[in-house]
Amino acid sequence: MALGTQLIKIYRTSDGQPLYQATTVRNTEVYPLNSAGQAAFEAAVNAGSFTLTVDNGAIIPAGTLPPLLKPGAVNSVAFSQKIQAEDANGTGISPGASGDNILRGPYRTNSEYLLYNITGAPTTASNYNLAIRYQTNTQSSGVASIIINGGTPVDFSFEGTDGGKRTYNAVISLNAGNNTIRIQGKTGTPLFQDYIIVSRPAS
Repeated sequence: MALGTQLIKIYRTSDGQPLYQATTVRNTEVYPLNSAGQAAFEAAVNAGSFTLTVDNGAIIPAGTLPPLLKPGAVNSVAFSQKIQAEDANGTGISPGASGDNILRGPYRTNSEYLLYNITGAPTTASNYNLAIRYQTNTQSSGVASIIINGGTPVDFSFEGTDGGKRTYNAVISLNAGNNTIRIQGKTGTPLFQDYIIVSRPAS
C-alpha cells in the first residue's frame, strides 16, 4: 500500500473561485498518479469520502461533503470535569461514602464552604458552565456565593428542594490550567452540596 499526504484545494463550482485548502491521505494504489486516478480521487473528495484537515486545523470528517464556507479553526478542545463534594476541601459533614447523591453540608454562612480544584482547563475563557447539584431540607429559598480563584464573591439564589435535588447553572470565567471554585453559604435555608460539573464546548 502506497500512502501519501495530498494537498487539496476546494473551489466554488459556480465560478471556480478557490475557497480554502486542506490535506488528506491518498492511497496511490487505489488512486494512481495519472489522469484517471486523479479524476477518481477528486470525485471521492467531492463526495466526502476522506477526512480532510483544513489549513487552519479544522477537521472535516469522512462522510461529510466539503462545505463552501471554510470551517472555523478548533482553538480548544471540549472540556468537562465532575467533582464530588466529598472530594473537595472545606467544611461540612460527609457520611464518608463517595458518589452521586452523597451530600455534604450544611452551608448557611460564608464560613461554611467547599473549595473545588479544577484541573486542566484548556483555555482562558468566560463561557464555562458551572452546574451545582444541591439539596435543601425545606421549601424555603436561600442565597449562596461562588468565588473563582479567590476573587470577589458572586451571590446566587437557589430554590428550596424540600429533600429533593436540583441543579443550579451559572456561566463563569476560568483561566487555562488549574483553577479553584469556592461555593459557600450566605443567608436563608442551608445548602447541601452533591457535586459540581464544569464544562465548555470545543471552540
